[in-house]
Amino acid sequence: MEEKSSKAIKTMSFMSFIILCAKFMGLFRETLIGSVYGQGYESDVLNTASQIPLLFFDMTLGVAILSTFVPVFNNFLLKDGRERAEKFACNFISFITLAAMLISVLGIIFSKQIVGFIAGGYETGKILETAGLLKILFPSIIFTAVAFVSVGLLQSYGEFNVPSLISLVSNSVMILYLFVFGDRFGLMGVAFSMFVAWTLQFFVQIPSLYKKGFRYRFSFNLRDKGIGEVAKLALPVLVSSWVQPVCTLINTKIGSTLGDGIVSGLNWANKIYIIMVGVFAYAVTNFIFPKLSRQSAGGDDDGFAKTTRSSLGWTLFIIGFIASLFVALSEPIIKVVFERGAFTAENTKVTATALYYYSFGMMGYAVCEILNKSFYAIKDGVTPMIVSILGVIVNIGSMLLLVFVFKKEIGGLALATTISSVFIAAMLMFMINRKRKNVINAEFVWDLVKIIVCSVLSAITAGFIYGVADKVMSGGMLITLAKLCIAGIPALSVYLTMAFLIRVKMLTELRRRR
Repeated sequence: MEEKSSKAIKTMSFMSFIILCAKFMGLFRETLIGSVYGQGYESDVLNTASQIPLLFFDMTLGVAILSTFVPVFNNFLLKDGRERAEKFACNFISFITLAAMLISVLGIIFSKQIVGFIAGGYETGKILETAGLLKILFPSIIFTAVAFVSVGLLQSYGEFNVPSLISLVSNSVMILYLFVFGDRFGLMGVAFSMFVAWTLQFFVQIPSLYKKGFRYRFSFNLRDKGIGEVAKLALPVLVSSWVQPVCTLINTKIGSTLGDGIVSGLNWANKIYIIMVGVFAYAVTNFIFPKLSRQSAGGDDDGFAKTTRSSLGWTLFIIGFIASLFVALSEPIIKVVFERGAFTAENTKVTATALYYYSFGMMGYAVCEILNKSFYAIKDGVTPMIVSILGVIVNIGSMLLLVFVFKKEIGGLALATTISSVFIAAMLMFMINRKRKNVINAEFVWDLVKIIVCSVLSAITAGFIYGVADKVMSGGMLITLAKLCIAGIPALSVYLTMAFLIRVKMLTELRRRR
C-alpha cells in the first residue's frame, strides 16, 4: 500500500512539474505576443481568432471526449477485456474525427458570421481580419479532438507523463516562432504557427500509443454499445462543460463593445488565472479520473469518496495560498509578466483589474474541475448539466448588474465569472453527497473554512509587506520581482504557520506521513 501511495505521489509530482512548465511556457508565449502587439487592435484580433476554435471545441467535443470516453473505455477494459475496449476506441476515434471535420468546414465557411456574432462590437475591418485568421485555425480542431482521445487512452493504460507533455511541445513551437520571426509575417504567420503547434499535440503521442500496443483500425459502427453509452452521457456532459466557454463568449461579446484592448486584457488575465489553477487541478483530475471510473465500476463507494475528498483537500490547500497572492498582488504580477515592449503601464492596470476579480474564484474553479470528473466517473452527467445551466444564468445576471448598473466594465465581467464559479462549486459539493455518501463531510467543510482563514491572513500579509517595500524600493521589472518575493515569502510563512496552529488536515497529514 505504501509503495503504491509513493508511486502515485511521484507520478502526480512529475505531472504537476511538467504541467507547471507547460503553463509557464504558455504564459511566456502570451508575454511575447503582448510585447510584440501590445494591448489593442492587433492583440484583440489574434486573441479572438485563437479563442473561437477553442470555444467551439470545448462546447461540442472537448470535455465530452475525455469525460465520456474514459469511463466507457475503462468499463470495457475491466469487464470485457482489452480487445473489446480497443475496438470501441477505434470506432470512437472515427466518429470524433468525422464530427471535428464537419465543425471545421462549417467554421471556415461561416467564419465572418461567427466573428460578427461573438465580437459584434468590432468594426467591419476588424471582423474581416479576425475571420481570415479563423480560417487558418479552425482545422486544428480535428487534430485536437484525436489528441484528446489519445490522452484518454494513455491515461487508461497508466501512462500520465506523455499526455502531460503535449502542451509543452505546442508552446515550444509558438515561442520559437515568436523569437525567430516576431511580426515578420504578420498575424497570419502567428496564426499558422498556432495551427502547427496544436496539430503536434496529437503526433507526439503516437509513439507512446504504439509502445502500449494500441493499433488504430478504421471502424464506423454507430450501433456499437459503447457509442450508445457515450451518446447518453455526451449531451449532459457537453452542457455542463459550457460554463467556462460561455463565460468567455459573454466576456468577449460585451468586452468588444468597451473599446480596443478590453478583450485582450480579459483573455490574458483569464489565462494567468487558469494557468495557476490548472497546474494543480488538471494534474489531479487527469490522474484520479481513470481511478474514480474503476472505483465506480467496481462498486467501491468508500474508495470513491476518499479519493474525491482527498483530491479536493490537497488542491484547495495549495490554490488557497496562490489565490491569496493574486488577490493582494495582481498589479505587480501583471507588470512583471507583461509590461515590456508595446505593453504599457496603462495596459497593466486594465489587465490587473480583471485578474484581481478572477482570483476570488480560483478555489471555486478547482472544485468544479474535480467534482465534475467525479460525477462523470459515476456516469452522471445530468447533475453537472443542471448546475451548469444555473451557473450560466447566475453569470449573465451578475454580468448585467455589474457592468451595466454598477459600471464595473472589465472588473464586472471578471467578477461575474467568479460569482458563477463559486455558485457552481457550492452546488456540486452539495449534490455529490446525494449520489455518494460521505464525500463532503463536516470535517472537510471545517477544513475548507480553515483554508479560507489562512488565505485571508496570507493576502493581508502580502499586501502590507509589498506596500512597505514599494515605498522603499523603486525601479523596473527586476525590482518589482524582488518586491514580489519579499512579500510572498512572509505570506507563505503566515499561511503555513496558521494552517499548523489551527490544524488544517492536509498539513497535519503530511507531517504524520513524514
